[in-house]
Amino acid sequence: WLIFLIQGPQGIAVVEHVIDHLALVSNVSPEIMRRSNMYTEGNPTPFGMLVGENFSGKWNVPTMWDRILDEVDVPRRRNEIAEFNSKNKWVKKGLAFVPTKFGIAFTAKFMNQGGALVHLYQDGTVLVSHGGTEMGQGLHTKVCQIAAQAFGIPVEDVYVNDSSTDKVANT
Repeated sequence: WLIFLIQGPQGIAVVEHVIDHLALVSNVSPEIMRRSNMYTEGNPTPFGMLVGENFSGKWNVPTMWDRILDEVDVPRRRNEIAEFNSKNKWVKKGLAFVPTKFGIAFTAKFMNQGGALVHLYQDGTVLVSHGGTEMGQGLHTKVCQIAAQAFGIPVEDVYVNDSSTDKVANT
C-alpha cells in the first residue's frame, strides 16, 4: 500500500529503499528481491490495467532484467566493488539496478491524453514539441527515434524542443 501513498520518482526512491532493507534483513540479494516482486502476466496495476501481451502489450521488463544481470556479470562486479570499498576509506563504489514502471494512467479518462506539435522543415529536419517530462529516462531520445521512424529520416535530423505550454497544452 505504500505505493499508493507515495507516487512519482520520490515514491520510487522510498520503495526502493524499503526493498533494499527487506533484502538485507532477509539475506537475499537486492536483485532477487526486486525480480521476485515484478509484475507477471495478468497482474493488475494500481489503476486496474492488466500487465502483459494479452492485455496491454508485451511485458519485457523481467526478460530484460534477467538478460542485463547475466551480461554484466553482477557477482564478479559485486566482489570487485567490495574489495575496492574495503581498501578505500573515503571513496566508495556501488552497483544498483532499479526496474521502473512509471504509469501515466489517471482514473479520469479525459486526463489520459498526450500531445505533440511536429514541425516539418524543407531541409528534411523535424522539430517535435511534446508534453512529456524528461527526467533521465531517455524520453527525448525515444521521441526522436519514433519521429525518425515515422518519417523515414535519420534520427540525427530530429530535434526536440523543451516542454512548454505555449507549444503543447497541459505540459
